[in-house]
Amino acid sequence: MPEEAAPWTSIAIAILISILYGATTTLISTCETEGLWTVRLRLSLYEHIWKTVIATTLAASFGSVVRSFLRGKAAESLGLVLLYSATSLMVFRFVWPAWRNCDYYRNRWLAWAGPSRTGIAGTYVPYIGGPQDWRFLENNVHVMQRHPVEAWLYRRSQSELIMSDPTDLLKAAHAAARQTTEFKPSASFIPLSMNETTSSLIGRGSASLLWGSKLGFRPRVSRGILSAPYRLLTANPRTADDHDGRALCIAHGILARNKGLNPSSFILQLDKKQLEENSVQWPRPSKVLRSYYAKEMQDMYSGLGDSYVECATELALILADTHPTVIRDWLEANLEHQDIGLNRRAAELGASDDDLQILYRLSYAAMLVSLSSHACGHRLRPEMTIFHAYVTHVEARPSGLPTWAIGKEMQSRLEQEQKVDSRSDLNALIEAVLPPRQGFD
Repeated sequence: MPEEAAPWTSIAIAILISILYGATTTLISTCETEGLWTVRLRLSLYEHIWKTVIATTLAASFGSVVRSFLRGKAAESLGLVLLYSATSLMVFRFVWPAWRNCDYYRNRWLAWAGPSRTGIAGTYVPYIGGPQDWRFLENNVHVMQRHPVEAWLYRRSQSELIMSDPTDLLKAAHAAARQTTEFKPSASFIPLSMNETTSSLIGRGSASLLWGSKLGFRPRVSRGILSAPYRLLTANPRTADDHDGRALCIAHGILARNKGLNPSSFILQLDKKQLEENSVQWPRPSKVLRSYYAKEMQDMYSGLGDSYVECATELALILADTHPTVIRDWLEANLEHQDIGLNRRAAELGASDDDLQILYRLSYAAMLVSLSSHACGHRLRPEMTIFHAYVTHVEARPSGLPTWAIGKEMQSRLEQEQKVDSRSDLNALIEAVLPPRQGFD
């Protein structure tokens, strides 16, 4: 390249980069303004990459301008150097935060776009099946226009990913079935008793549907994001009192997806000091933010009762003190959710409706204990251990543990649940989340 053309080539590159950078930031701003949160949170996963590409390209073109300036070949080189310096400093100002936040962005996506648990009417249960059945519904029923929260920039292959919300599909299928006797779901629909994604937990007329990518649905942000304060969804989330809000944002994403049918009935009574001192995160430095986090959670979840607010606050505080790699492993294992497979297996082994309800009502206690003791690679929540402790020491049933809970299969699971981080005390953590009990060892 001739030396005379080098500055102008660099200028052209700088202009192109500036246009691309401006277009990307405008797209991000538009997504936030229009509520396109699936697009926004997905873009953030690659933010550190495209900002690095821009910074590297500017640095390369900047080198040719500096060389021209040093050789005195361009009359306006000094001005160009100053312009490039200002532009480069502006770009690098955003590159470092993007790399610093890339772990947070990944965990934020997992928290908001992971599998969701949705309560559905019992009349919809016959339409529930495996991935092929959901694909059949997607192709054969009409769903109303989707919410902007669920929108993507482009439509990925419809043959592989289901774009509609499952409750919308079920409603449309039920409406179509009522209008015509010719409409039938796929002949291979799986009965409720054989489907791990559903479980009748509270009342005979309701079911809990756990859905996500494993059933062929395209990942998308939970609609619960519409209730989250905008200040917690920005690149630098802050509380109302201007404290770090990243843990709160992740906690809101988790809580938006895992409530189930009756969250106000959860069994949970925290001994905060004992929970802190026996967790792997001890000494829990973020506990000093408890009052600020509690205020945020009170505003969001006061309608679900004080116990739920207390649990939500504790979840956010634990997340604030947990290493991002551990949070990612925990979320990728879907340990924020009740183990629906365990619930189904317990029913098959003869668990009563009351026992199944207890497993559900203890699910948030299990969530806090699981995160407080999680070892990377572990894939079980201590649900049976907590169930045993509750029945034995809190309920103190005269008949003792039910037969289904003391068989060989459940004893094997109890052993597997003990494989937590050695720095935590599982029994002490369980005691810290259950109501007052007698004789707990």
